[in-house]
Amino acid sequence: MITMTKKKLELGDVFEIETSKGKGYLQCVKLPKDTSEVEKVKVFYHLLEQKPKTIKDVISEEFYYVDFPLSAAYKKKIVSFVENVPLPKDFSCPRYYRTEHMFDSGWQIIDSKTWKRESVEVLTAEQKKISPWGIWNDTLLIENLENNWRLESWA
Repeated sequence: MITMTKKKLELGDVFEIETSKGKGYLQCVKLPKDTSEVEKVKVFYHLLEQKPKTIKDVISEEFYYVDFPLSAAYKKKIVSFVENVPLPKDFSCPRYYRTEHMFDSGWQIIDSKTWKRESVEVLTAEQKKISPWGIWNDTLLIENLENNWRLESWA
């Protein structure tokens, strides 16, 4: 009996996740430095009824970033590997992320390098494009894909 071993995650790897409304796609853009971190993925908004002819049809300008335990999801077969699409040579993850203010109204903009937080009452149009801070599990990711969640409407 031949057993297939799982591939080691690499930057640029694209994975598929099943939802009740179609297939979602995410791309690995940052690997964890140690066990205190998880992978960062680029999540593409559009769900597809069937696997595309070419994965480049999935990779679009409409996406957001989120921390997601991709390695664990892959080991548990929650996501399936599609192919590797190299990241641009000059690619870097965004520096700023946002979250709803835990103790007050409004939002916090977090600098991912320093972890400093800036509180804002109302987001500007540019701040509405900032991806969420924090880790999403597969349940939240699937739910948000199925509900057509968008950065701009998360305000």
